[in-house]
Amino acid sequence: MVNNAGAFIISLDFELHWGVFDHTTLDGKSRAYFRTTRGLIPPTLQLFTDYGIAATWATVGMLFANSKEELHQLLPKHRPQYRNPQLDPYRLLKEVGENEDEDPYHYAPSLIEQVAATPGQKIGSHTFSHYYCLEAGQDSEAFTEDLESAQLAATPYGHATSLVFPRNQYRTDYFPALRRHGFQAFRGNPDTWFWQSRSGEDTTLFQRAVRLTDNYLPLAKSCFFEGGAENDGLVNVPSSRFFRPYLAHIDGLGGQRLKINRIKGEMERAARLGKAYHLWWHPHNLATDPTRNMNALEEILKKFEQLNKNYGWQSHSMESWIEAGRK
Repeated sequence: MVNNAGAFIISLDFELHWGVFDHTTLDGKSRAYFRTTRGLIPPTLQLFTDYGIAATWATVGMLFANSKEELHQLLPKHRPQYRNPQLDPYRLLKEVGENEDEDPYHYAPSLIEQVAATPGQKIGSHTFSHYYCLEAGQDSEAFTEDLESAQLAATPYGHATSLVFPRNQYRTDYFPALRRHGFQAFRGNPDTWFWQSRSGEDTTLFQRAVRLTDNYLPLAKSCFFEGGAENDGLVNVPSSRFFRPYLAHIDGLGGQRLKINRIKGEMERAARLGKAYHLWWHPHNLATDPTRNMNALEEILKKFEQLNKNYGWQSHSMESWIEAGRK
């Protein structure tokens, strides 16, 4: 157990098209969406700087490559053979461009450099290939080689010490591989039945509906925590809340206010109790409606600023929270 005081922890799953390739075709609309995503990263970093926010950017390893040649040099030899071929990112390689200028949807070294250069920001891992640990057809050998490629890709910034499992699919029997590759922590799921780690096939419509509803109404039990429980030498930094983006067909009649008030209320209670609260999202989520989502983010960060002044509640990345708890 890593002992620690209350904290506001933020992690972002940085993936661009690699995170949604299985259900999003890279057509004109989605290209514009990811260009908007890229454009929102600098102002997000500026907001983090303005409000003294630390965060972990769990980054897909393929985004680090500077060129197609370098990307191919990083590829693992043993790859997952998903039963559902739509989940295989390697099928996209023939379509990927030569570099970031030509293909800003699958490369992001310039953005990663900006993140790394911003105070308080840490580069974590989201695996190399957006690897799905619970989908049929993958195995431990493929996962291990994926981690090797992920750490190799991140070499210019030092090896990552935190990992976020894509689609929040994690399994404890893969933890030894994480430790062998230098990882100290992972983002776990909230301790409630509808956030249990499952494959896409095993996640029911009812479970998805309850997850969605919980963003507006308090269905889950407390989402706060104190120390980081260690599992086989890895610290679990569990998520508390997904910063769900504005969607007009759901949030147009007051849903946005319900979501933001729910997050702010949870932050308030966590700060009063001296506990930790872990908010996460994907950078591309903000692109659904940039103005509303960026305004909502700043409102949340202003709430943190108030709680920091009133209760001494601290901002942390996953890495800095663990480090502070071990001192």
